[in-house]
Amino acid sequence: MKLVRLFLSVLLVALLFAAVWSLSAQEAEETPEPEAMVLGTEEDIEPTEEEIAAAVEALGEDGFIGVIACTYQTEWHSTVAESAEKYATELGLRVRTFDSEINVDRQITGIESFVNDGASVIVICLFDPPSVLAALEDAAQAGVQIVQYAGRQLADLGGVTISVEDRDMGLKAGEYAAKLINEELGGKANVAILDYPDIANVVVRANAIREAIEAGAPDAVIVGNYLGGTPDFGLTSMETVLIEHPEVNVVVSINDAGALGALQAIENAGRDDILIVGIDAETQAVELIKQGTMYRGTVDTSPARTGELTINAAVKLLAGADFPRNIAVPVTLVTRETLSE
Repeated sequence: MKLVRLFLSVLLVALLFAAVWSLSAQEAEETPEPEAMVLGTEEDIEPTEEEIAAAVEALGEDGFIGVIACTYQTEWHSTVAESAEKYATELGLRVRTFDSEINVDRQITGIESFVNDGASVIVICLFDPPSVLAALEDAAQAGVQIVQYAGRQLADLGGVTISVEDRDMGLKAGEYAAKLINEELGGKANVAILDYPDIANVVVRANAIREAIEAGAPDAVIVGNYLGGTPDFGLTSMETVLIEHPEVNVVVSINDAGALGALQAIENAGRDDILIVGIDAETQAVELIKQGTMYRGTVDTSPARTGELTINAAVKLLAGADFPRNIAVPVTLVTRETLSE
């Protein structure tokens, strides 16, 4: 299913519901289970000076690293791409970037353009893997190395994957929400989850949020999952939640972008009694946590470091080094307490 049909007026995403759950299930089946992989660490792909020099030589006069972002319209995604570009430049590597704008046809065009222009490595964020798989296979057959970030769909295709584990993110956010429910709400709460079922990885994240809350705060009631992922979707969904379930007093989101939209709806309704937990550690979310607002926690998914790690993987590939092809990016909880420390 092409997401462009769902984004006639909104191009924001974050890592990010749709009408077709079956597609999400299909994508999930095509993604190898992280537990079945041997996951390397960031130390495994730290390049040596010799490898950096070899990568520069391998690019030659015309080669370059092409970075294809899902979108530049959320902080997380733009930070990954911009960090990758900046770091590659610092290492003396030519780099070009491309904004897919959450448009499948546009992303395919970006892949094909980079291949035709002589890219040696393509670093890519996938939001609809089945739709672009053929283009990526053609790129690989043309000799282009592929590095995927924010997912592991390309693990079986010879690509390198640099990603946080969505289950880890969801559990971290859900566990903290359960802690707040127990410590501040007496173990009872009415919870809305903001999700984005069009993306298989995000389905894993939302399911983990639910799992952690049900395990950690069993007397809490989850009133439902609602479309989030972007500020606009979060705002609209939260307006619906407040009408259908005015008893809601906890919101847990698969990302900060959707949670920030929900916060706007809550404030518009004159409410100040709803606890919010997000994921991504966006600047605005962190500042709101510092200020002691309803926004109580988020999960840092290290977008800047992720961008650097994609370039480290590209260097290793260009230098012909042997290294783990699936790298785990660590996640950490951000709360008022951790920020004060």
